[in-house]
Amino acid sequence: MTDERFLQGLKTAGELFPPREDAESPRFSYPPEIADDWNALSISTVMGDVWSRPGLPKTQRAMLTIAAMTVLDKPEQLKAYITAALNLGVTRHEVCEVIMQMAVYGGFPAAIQGLGAANEVFESRSSSED
Repeated sequence: MTDERFLQGLKTAGELFPPREDAESPRFSYPPEIADDWNALSISTVMGDVWSRPGLPKTQRAMLTIAAMTVLDKPEQLKAYITAALNLGVTRHEVCEVIMQMAVYGGFPAAIQGLGAANEVFESRSSSED
């Protein structure tokens, strides 16, 4: 029987990263020795347990995650969650404001890196919409 957490995680992941013909969802690769287990763990825990909680709207969770990935200097994950935020209806301006605020708390270099990642996502989405 498939775990309910995993099924809920798949549903939530589909909201953040809906299949689109004009743009690719972020993809991460893992060593084949653990890929299946890692995917099950991350989908169940991150999407099934945390992102599916009722306490905050997904748009706020996306902005909080953008803030965290910015100050932690995780550009690939940041790009993934900027994509998710835009898919959920967060505006480009809101994404930039979140990253800009992180300059105060995480440092200007982290914010500069974050704005660069945001720009990459924005350009990628703009070119796929042309």
